[in-house]
Amino acid sequence: MLMQDNFLNKLISAQAPVFCFLVNGIKLEGSIIAYDQFSIILASNRDEANAQLIMKSAVSTIVPKSDVSITPLSY
Repeated sequence: MLMQDNFLNKLISAQAPVFCFLVNGIKLEGSIIAYDQFSIILASNRDEANAQLIMKSAVSTIVPKSDVSITPLSY
């Protein structure tokens, strides 16, 4: 499992609200509801009707709005 898989899966399972900063400086807010190798789906307030498909290549940083416990990976 990749580090990003561990992090994103935890955010999805916790339904944690996040700030998603894009490389162009735009700040998005919502909860990650799904992801794949190349993209992330970010929904406002877990409302899938307002979901946005964001390419991972456009993402600079994902910051949880509150503390989320992440278990470190062991290699």
